[in-house]
Amino acid sequence: MKLRYLVILGVLVFLNGFVFTVLFLMFSREMASPAPTETATVVPTMQATLTSTPLGPTPTDTPQPTHTYTPEPMPTNTMVVVPPTVTHTNTPVPPTSTPLPPTATFTPGDSDSVPPTATPTTPVPEPTSTPTMTPTVGGWDFVYVEGSEIAQPNCGTVYLHGKITGIGGEPADGRTVRLRWWNNVAFNVSGSAGGHDPGAWGFSPLSQEQFHSHQPFIVDIVESEANPVPISNETRIEFTDCSVAGQFTNITFAYAQ
Repeated sequence: MKLRYLVILGVLVFLNGFVFTVLFLMFSREMASPAPTETATVVPTMQATLTSTPLGPTPTDTPQPTHTYTPEPMPTNTMVVVPPTVTHTNTPVPPTSTPLPPTATFTPGDSDSVPPTATPTTPVPEPTSTPTMTPTVGGWDFVYVEGSEIAQPNCGTVYLHGKITGIGGEPADGRTVRLRWWNNVAFNVSGSAGGHDPGAWGFSPLSQEQFHSHQPFIVDIVESEANPVPISNETRIEFTDCSVAGQFTNITFAYAQ
């Protein structure tokens, strides 16, 4: 019974192979006729590489084992049918596009802002032509001239102006005058270095909201702003209100003779 099935199967395989052989021969004859010439169209916007292998008169027939049936009781009957292989390469090569790195854009912000411009400070010049003086009164180089101050009402600007005289009463330029009030301190250089007439000095220490507050002004002369060692006695001016006295002028320090 098993042998019968195998025989029937073998006959079916043979008939199948015969049909494929006839079809293969018919296809081979059609392929043997001259093939029309193909025209490759290249798209202008693409950089394509076109490789065309024309067909020869005889197509390539490379038989390869695709199905092998070997019945055990019968001799091996193997028929391999491979369709003809047509080689035609027309593969356009896509253009190569390398993306450019992003361009750095500078946007001023919190972390990437313009650095502040440093404001140069004008150094206070040291005296260059002040004659050497020897203190003779109370160990000071200069002393306040009692009664020289003139106080007048002024609520437009509260200010203090004065002068320093040297040997013989000539104006003494380049001397550093110190003003103290509450917890504040200010310095001014006499003469042209401080923006004044020869030997003169001045301060405008208060803001307008302080024009009616009581506070003392203490004025003296020191070596320099960097070395504030006093070289004169001090004078104390009691400020009470700008309507009582807001300008204090002619505050004079003289060389101690």
